[in-house]
Amino acid sequence: MGDRNRYGTWILLGITVVLLALCWGESSRVQSQPLSELAEWSTPVSLSFPGGFSWFPDLTVDPTGSVHVVWCLTIPLEGRRGLREQVAYARLRDTEWTSPNDIVPISPDIVRNAIASDARGNLHLIFGGSVYERGLSLYHQRAFMDDAWSAQAWSAPHLLNQGISYMGDIAIDTHNTIHVIYDDAIYRDDTGDAGWVVADIFYRRSDDGGAHWSRPIDIFPSPDTGSARPALEIDSRDTLHVTWDEGWDRLSGEGKPIFGGYTYSTDGGETWAPTTIITHPDSTVAQLTVGSDGQGGVILVWRTTSQDEIFYQWSSDGGRSWGEPAALPAVFARPWQTPFDMYDMATDSAGNIHLLVVGREILDRNAELGIYHLVWDGSDWSRPTKVFSAVGSFPEYPRLVVHAGNQLHAAWFTREGDIWDSTADRKVWYAEGQLDTPEQPVTLLPTFTPVPSTPTPTPYPTPTLFPTAHLGNTGLPNGLRTDHDDVLRLALALSPVVVLILGIAILRKRWGRWR
Repeated sequence: MGDRNRYGTWILLGITVVLLALCWGESSRVQSQPLSELAEWSTPVSLSFPGGFSWFPDLTVDPTGSVHVVWCLTIPLEGRRGLREQVAYARLRDTEWTSPNDIVPISPDIVRNAIASDARGNLHLIFGGSVYERGLSLYHQRAFMDDAWSAQAWSAPHLLNQGISYMGDIAIDTHNTIHVIYDDAIYRDDTGDAGWVVADIFYRRSDDGGAHWSRPIDIFPSPDTGSARPALEIDSRDTLHVTWDEGWDRLSGEGKPIFGGYTYSTDGGETWAPTTIITHPDSTVAQLTVGSDGQGGVILVWRTTSQDEIFYQWSSDGGRSWGEPAALPAVFARPWQTPFDMYDMATDSAGNIHLLVVGREILDRNAELGIYHLVWDGSDWSRPTKVFSAVGSFPEYPRLVVHAGNQLHAAWFTREGDIWDSTADRKVWYAEGQLDTPEQPVTLLPTFTPVPSTPTPTPYPTPTLFPTAHLGNTGLPNGLRTDHDDVLRLALALSPVVVLILGIAILRKRWGRWR
């Protein structure tokens, strides 16, 4: 009987050891190094053009690894005679930056710009303003990556919009197709109330390097509310993901943020899914942005004008259904001061989705603002890592690119001094980070010369209003995720072991009595 007793005890102890090992692995994962700390960010450098305000940057990385940054350059004219707006450009090759240079003609209106590179080494730029004697238009131009510093290297501009436009976004898929979204307000004179209508978000694409473009598609016709802040992401499966803000119309200045809109296309922009409407926790949503892991995981991030938290929502089935909204850990939104800020996301080779936000670590409205980097691994967020902060600087408008699967490149601008001072300096910044994820080689394809076309718009098709998929009325989480949550998760993970140990003790006691 003694041998049987020892045999049963050893079996129970073996089971205990296995469960302890499993729980130790879980607790080690909970307490492991945050994903964002795997990115070693460089010291930010300023790229600002002397003699003017530098703001609203965008960036891309070409197949050779060179970084190209463009931004809006605003130069006040003497005697308060207005402003001179241009697009400035700089390139980082190896470790050397070119001196900034202007690459488009002068405009009296503010120029917003976005840039992308294709697999043949061409850079594709969209920019707005009143550059070619047409108020607030949006144009596309192309230049080879080695020649982009010179304004003469850029192709003839191709007009993209029909009415007046403030900003757009551009991305290129694995087939070298160029995809563009933008806000556009059109003058209607076919009704009794002729005039400019509020802006909608439109989509176009080009299969031949920008020489010819598809007809514009109104993604979300909304005659009663304006649309603004469009953003476009293309994942590794060439699914197009589009977000925008609804309610505030940048072109007229009317309205206020109400909800965020998200839609996607799996067939290269031919058709679009029903729009998902984001109104959590209330109808003051702004700065909606999207990220995708390319495997069916889609995440939305946004803020509101009424709350301090930054919110997110995850879909594991490509955006068809969504989990409960929650708040980002350990970082808060900036006080609602400027309507021009944005968030941005990009995905590395391991499927981790990287996020850049402007935020603060405490709820004090006067707390220092910084650029923060967080990583979503499909189930949890890393702790935020600060990429930039400086006393007296107010960062804004972060842009993020992942190159070769493991290189992070970021750009943003700062307002120096008083954020409300229209004469305060504005500077563009750049930083890079290295990830501990597999490298994905990038191949430079042979070049070709597309046939040029005249910069004229094409007619708009008759818009089709898609049905909207409203989210349920979900409540705000009881509290933000903190270190105490990790302790709770560890306690829950160890609870089966505690119960098993107590069971062994009771069993041994009863076994002894039975003997």
